[in-house]
Amino acid sequence: MQPIAPTIRFITPEETRDRKLINAGSVLMYGTTAIPLGAGRSDRIHVFKESTVLYVLSTNSKLGYLGLEIFDASSGEEYEQILLRYEWELEEYLWDDWEQMEPVAIVKRLIAIFIERMMPRKGFGLL
Repeated sequence: MQPIAPTIRFITPEETRDRKLINAGSVLMYGTTAIPLGAGRSDRIHVFKESTVLYVLSTNSKLGYLGLEIFDASSGEEYEQILLRYEWELEEYLWDDWEQMEPVAIVKRLIAIFIERMMPRKGFGLL
C-alpha cells in the first residue's frame, strides 16, 4: 500500500446543485476520473493505492470522527465506506490513541476489521 498525492478540490456550489448533493464535499482527481468524496472541508485527507484499489482516509480530530472510502482506481466506483463518528467506535476499533496512529496503520486496521466481519464464521458458513 503506497501513499499517493492526487489532486483534491472542493465541490463548487454549482456542482452540488447539479448533482443534487446534500454535502458540498471534495472531489479526488485520479487520472481523468473525478471521484466525489464524503470528506468535509476541514478534514485531513490521506490517499493510498494498492493494486487497483484506492483507499481514502478522512480524519477530523476537532469533530472526533474518521472515514475510510474504498474505490476502484480505474472507474472510481465506490466499493465500501466506513465511518467512525462516536468516541466508543473509535476506541473499540482503533483504541483511544487513534490520533497518534499513522494514517496507513489506521487504513490497514480498518481493512482487517472489515474483512473479519465479512467472512463467515467457522460452522456458520453459507450453504
